[in-house]
Amino acid sequence: MQHFLGGVHSVKKMLECYPKHVKRLFMVRGNQHQQWFVAESKRLGIVVEFCTKEQLDLWVLGVNHQGIAAAYEQLPSLGLEDLVDRCQKREGPPVLLILDRIQDPQNLGACIRSAACFGVDGIIIPKDNAAGLTPTVLKIAVGACALVPVVRVTNLVRAMQYLKKNGFWLYGTAEKAKDSIVNCDVDLPIAWVMGNETKGLSSLVMKHCDVLYSIDTAGFSTLNIATSTGICLYQTFSKRLND
Repeated sequence: MQHFLGGVHSVKKMLECYPKHVKRLFMVRGNQHQQWFVAESKRLGIVVEFCTKEQLDLWVLGVNHQGIAAAYEQLPSLGLEDLVDRCQKREGPPVLLILDRIQDPQNLGACIRSAACFGVDGIIIPKDNAAGLTPTVLKIAVGACALVPVVRVTNLVRAMQYLKKNGFWLYGTAEKAKDSIVNCDVDLPIAWVMGNETKGLSSLVMKHCDVLYSIDTAGFSTLNIATSTGICLYQTFSKRLND
């Protein structure tokens, strides 16, 4: 099945990380980055096709594609050990996202999209009792799965224990937690742990978190899981950016 990824930065990242999986580039003629993409595509043996902006608007809905999109096939899967190894080799402290039993494909897709926006190194989800990478999720994520690896694990708690052994701090979220996310320490390897849409974190998953944080609100209502995830990831991204 063919998917599309739009945007100058995103497509460059795709060509850097998964060049063998890119089947074709589509570009609006006269794009200011045209020379670079044509030369890089020629070097990698990838066909470039020129198209209209209206065509790209249909292929990558809701994305500022900047006149460039890549058509790609399903990307290779990544194991937890491989993800941690990749994190340990990166410059600066990594950040991961753990999703505990997210059921709604639209929520999962939105969480993956936020993860790509705010530089998350990887997402960990359970294989069972949770939404998987369905066509709906891939559509909502609008190509973010090409930038952020999604690792499916058999046992979420065991995965959390493995992360701890490898230096990660696990930050859980709970509505009644006493400490606010504005006080979280982001200068170390962290993994945000987000709970189910209606039940939140399971008691066992919550027990294995190092710290629980709440999100400050005006008290109107609880936040949607995708919104909560975006806030936590932005908080991390923003604090690191300003340090």
